[in-house]
Amino acid sequence: LIKHISGPNSLWRDVKTYQDFAYAVSEGGSGIQVMKMTNIDNGNVTLVNTVNDVGTSSTHNVAIDVDSGYLYRLGGGSEGARIYNLNANPANPQYVGSWKSRYIHDAQVITYASGPYAGREVMFACTIAFGGGSSTTGLTIVDVTNKSNIQTLDQVYYSNPGYSHQGWLSSDLNYFYLGDELDEDGTFPSTTHIIDVSDPANASAVATFTNGNTAITHNLYTLGDMVFLANYTSGLRIYDASDPLNMWEFGYFDTAPGGDQATFNGLWSVYPYFPSGTVIGSDLESGLFVWTISGNLLDITVVGGAPAALDPDGDSVPITITESSPGDVMPGTETLYFSTGTGF
Repeated sequence: LIKHISGPNSLWRDVKTYQDFAYAVSEGGSGIQVMKMTNIDNGNVTLVNTVNDVGTSSTHNVAIDVDSGYLYRLGGGSEGARIYNLNANPANPQYVGSWKSRYIHDAQVITYASGPYAGREVMFACTIAFGGGSSTTGLTIVDVTNKSNIQTLDQVYYSNPGYSHQGWLSSDLNYFYLGDELDEDGTFPSTTHIIDVSDPANASAVATFTNGNTAITHNLYTLGDMVFLANYTSGLRIYDASDPLNMWEFGYFDTAPGGDQATFNGLWSVYPYFPSGTVIGSDLESGLFVWTISGNLLDITVVGGAPAALDPDGDSVPITITESSPGDVMPGTETLYFSTGTGF
């Protein structure tokens, strides 16, 4: 334990960092707690400020665009995004504006470095209409470049909506992978919605992915061609998204092996961005998990290409599985999944 800093008594708390500072928010209130971490390696972390100046004191999450230096207070009560400038003094965030057209549960905010939107700051927000039901939940794409003239670029809805919870952009910024927290109901399986955002002003839901599990999807993040998901009772799931519209699961670690019920237990979130490749995850009941993602990916080929049709009464499809090194394949575990267009 390096330092314990008191905060509101609440299950919900999120933290993001910028330069030498960490910013914590909570549904329990207290606004933004600002902590200085310059001397963290020497065991010195200090609470240097509490910013509680606009709207309700509660906040669901916080997003920071490290390229622009702006912080976004998300949700909390009936709030959208409250925006703060960190550039002049990161220890004292300055309120500069807000977007309140819809409730925001979570968001990713980026500044485009190239392409038609180069230099523009865009927020990809998981939202729901104020007073609206599940049919109003989706992805809202907002141009926040000019904090005094914020513009909504597009509103995207998808099939079988429950509650647009959280998502993350693909590494090439062409797709947004979104998890809906309330669509899994014990029958509808763990589902990731794939939204084409290559043109942020003309986005559309183009596909879904499911591994057939029954657990609820919660938080996900992308790294290269991989998608890391914290899916509550089914734990950590890792997808290969090198073909972004046809992802497949190549690894998992079940932190809650007692079952895959559609309940709010198990793995809450995951962080795959350490330079070492170490991945960490926080489990509601079991605490902190630290993983090393090791082992070689297998080269799997459908001999002669995928067949145009399969006989529903039984058919044969030759597959070649090539090991990077002997022992990568556990004999007897090979399983072929196929889709008729309505899921695997």
